[in-house]
Amino acid sequence: MGQRWSFFKESDASWGMFYPKNYLVAGYGSLERAEEVRQLLLGAGFAQDDVASASGAFVVEQLESHREPGFIERIKQEIARAVGTEVGYIEDDLKHAREGGAFLFVYVPTDDAVARARAIVDASIPVLARRYMSLGIERYTYPAQSQIRSASRRAVNRE
Repeated sequence: MGQRWSFFKESDASWGMFYPKNYLVAGYGSLERAEEVRQLLLGAGFAQDDVASASGAFVVEQLESHREPGFIERIKQEIARAVGTEVGYIEDDLKHAREGGAFLFVYVPTDDAVARARAIVDASIPVLARRYMSLGIERYTYPAQSQIRSASRRAVNRE
């Protein structure tokens, strides 16, 4: 599957599902807040094309544009669903987006980039934050599965 989102430097999919390798993804209560954090990252030396903010509506549109995978992709998705990996995060992102949340994407291909981005993102208190690595997903900030919608709703109302 090719790249769908123009701002991802590497493939945005693995096994037919959204998987932006070497990106830190954070969810905020508003696009304005995601953009504020984006500006902080730019001020800290991240390149313009290494950081992007996106509305929840845009993320929903992108994630749902590939909801009709081919046979091989469906098999891969079922394997991932059974293991409980990427599919759960996609569903959480959709919940966050549908509550009015927004997203920030930071390209972090090195340990130094991860540390610099985390210092800013962690301090910004996102609703959720995780990093996509070659062999897994590292969670940083994450409400309990049953609390994604309410945490997102609170952030949207606060921001």
